[in-house]
Amino acid sequence: MTEYWWKDLRDRDDSWQGLELRVRAGDGQAMEMQSGHNGRMALQVNGETLFWATMLKDHAGVWLVFNGEHPAQALLLPAVTSAEVESAKRAGESNWQSHWCRYFARQLMEAPTPLLPPGRWLLRPMEQVKPTAPYIVNKPLPFEQWRFQTPASSAQISVNWALYSEDFPDLQNPEKVTFVDWWWGGHLLLARYPVEANSGRVKWWRKKCRENALPPVLVWFIAGLASFVILDGHDRLQAAILEGTQPQFLVLSELSEQVYTPNEETRERVLHSLAIQQEKCKKTGANIDAMNQSLLNLYDTRYLYAQTHSRAVLGDGKGWERAVTAYLQRHQLNDYLPKILAREE
Repeated sequence: MTEYWWKDLRDRDDSWQGLELRVRAGDGQAMEMQSGHNGRMALQVNGETLFWATMLKDHAGVWLVFNGEHPAQALLLPAVTSAEVESAKRAGESNWQSHWCRYFARQLMEAPTPLLPPGRWLLRPMEQVKPTAPYIVNKPLPFEQWRFQTPASSAQISVNWALYSEDFPDLQNPEKVTFVDWWWGGHLLLARYPVEANSGRVKWWRKKCRENALPPVLVWFIAGLASFVILDGHDRLQAAILEGTQPQFLVLSELSEQVYTPNEETRERVLHSLAIQQEKCKKTGANIDAMNQSLLNLYDTRYLYAQTHSRAVLGDGKGWERAVTAYLQRHQLNDYLPKILAREE
């Protein structure tokens, strides 16, 4: 039996930032990152590799190989029901995000094989970003202009995500080989299986799009892949794209915390500068909110960030190389092999 609990994560201004999830014990997990020498990685789902990956020698990016032969990829979490959609409506707009965070936390942990190993986790929304240029409020944005970002925070939370429509996969035909360029872009959205655009499930979600009742898409940010893997919501995302309606995302990530020791000389210089600014504020009546924020940052030595643990079980990577070589040969993708095995772009 897995032991877990959660609490709302709020910043200094009491603004809700997401749901912090603590997992104490478990009986294994459905998803696991594995690693080995020579930058070799593998993301396994239910004991079978879903993605092979390898980091470039110069750490400028990573090659991803999607295993389209993975069995039962779609059976990771139970399907969202109509009753749950109606329950989210009753929760109200102000509680909509936190409602879905709690829902997916339960699903992740109470599945027959829990997805999350013991540790500290965060479920955080990634919302639509409105364009800065003048635009018509009620007119849908073209797909090419879709952009998503985590909400602003007054705390030192370095778990800030951004996603652009150009980094979405072709959900009906996911690419088997992808290069993630860490210098130009990065953070791709990765599908776990192909979607049938005319399926009954997609049609039902298109109806929910028109009713403004589409649940968020749940994704897992994996630092080693520098990408988001869709855990739940392939059909919802396809429906949103077909309807031209921007969805919302919930990002799952491991959460770590460090306490750093500030440089006292630097701190004294900042304090001296703030004292001068305070005297000016007395004369001009200027707003001192920025000064207060600087003071808080100066003495808040906690730093929250995301990471992804892996098990170092791939050894020298020879088994990884054999599996990748065989897979690419079966799918007539041999042209990629030299660069992938050599870890070059």
